[in-house]
Amino acid sequence: MSPSQIAGEHAPANEREINDFCKFDLVRDGAGRFRIHSSVYTDQQIFDRELKHVFGHSWIFVSHEDMIPLPGDYVTTNIGTQPVIVCRAADNRVHVLFNRCAHRGSVVCREERGHAEKFRCPYHGWVYGNDGQLIGVAQRSGYPDDFLAWDLKLEEVPRAESYRGLVFANLDPSAAPLLERISSVRRYIDLWCDRSPTGKVALPEGIHRYEFPGNWKLQAENGVDGYHGNYVHESFVDLLERSGEREADDTRKTRNTLGSHNFAKGLSHGDGVLERKDGMIGAFPYRSNSSYCTQLETSYGSERANDILMQRNIFIFPNLFLFESHIRVIHPVRPDKSYIDAYPTYLMGVDDQLNAERLSEHERFFGPSGFGAPDDIEVFVCAQTGASAIGNPWLEFSRGIHRESMNELGETIGHSTDETPQRSLYREWLRLMQVNGNSPKVAR
Repeated sequence: MSPSQIAGEHAPANEREINDFCKFDLVRDGAGRFRIHSSVYTDQQIFDRELKHVFGHSWIFVSHEDMIPLPGDYVTTNIGTQPVIVCRAADNRVHVLFNRCAHRGSVVCREERGHAEKFRCPYHGWVYGNDGQLIGVAQRSGYPDDFLAWDLKLEEVPRAESYRGLVFANLDPSAAPLLERISSVRRYIDLWCDRSPTGKVALPEGIHRYEFPGNWKLQAENGVDGYHGNYVHESFVDLLERSGEREADDTRKTRNTLGSHNFAKGLSHGDGVLERKDGMIGAFPYRSNSSYCTQLETSYGSERANDILMQRNIFIFPNLFLFESHIRVIHPVRPDKSYIDAYPTYLMGVDDQLNAERLSEHERFFGPSGFGAPDDIEVFVCAQTGASAIGNPWLEFSRGIHRESMNELGETIGHSTDETPQRSLYREWLRLMQVNGNSPKVAR
């Protein structure tokens, strides 16, 4: 029985009912198994709580600084379902503003990306600077003399910080600083940025956006799921064999090898990493480009260059993936609807031909007519459909739990086909899905 069925048709009406709602049996973690109740994908009350407690208290990726390099540049996005504008003001500061007019609540910017010295509300013509300040009101005489003292403006999101060009925002004014939050995943962010010999990535114009009729957590799980590739993406592996690029058996053996550099990692705060030396389909074969490898060794030394060249999918809870070729951002819409923004990246300081080849490989696997993304979307639809089936509601996330270990960095380590990152994700989800110290019940 789902939380909505237990609690009734309507959301809890008061704080006590909400606290009682938190105690429902949604996660079972213990005795060598890890299970999730399928209502975490389908239940409206759970989704509403996620918006408040997960997206309302986490550092959410909102932009990359390369998208807004000049004063006046802006992008629009969402924190959960709340619309925001990320813009660079005249003083070069980056502001994250709620995209909501102080007058009657209309969004003031309807473009996804552009340049503007000011934002004009389409409803009644109020005008705001790109720092959020109100600078003009149509038919000003209709308001009293002390009108400007009312402090009407585009409100700033309480917290906004950046690291290595990645801009994050947090709706919680008391949240720990960003550097503290990313302490365990920071080394992987650095390795991702340092794929460029100059340590900088660029985001060209253009975005691949797609939506799917499924829960946002399906994508969060999938990007660091090393188990599904041999099956969901079997056609692509066979294509590589038919084209003479790589034998299918070699790909599968490489992906399934036990031992060093073939890991799924669970980090603190729900972050995760899928890491392989080889066999990550859709990844560009950097090690075959001797000139590029020499550039990395010159910039960082041979040991770090070798670490940089590892193949990694990096998940930063709850909405950001750093893939080799692109930044992927998850946007929840409803329990059964989400959309994804994928931003291809260029490596600064490398040959233009290398970036062109990277982009070509990205398009072949992750692009709208590629092999990877359409495969995954179809599987998300299958999982969302099956989550509503009557029967055993528990979903197994137990793969590899018996063989996990912890390394010297405090990371939980499993084989690259294990569900170690997914367990990390849901433990953080569980921690955040609480009110006044009460959390969803963990059955042991």
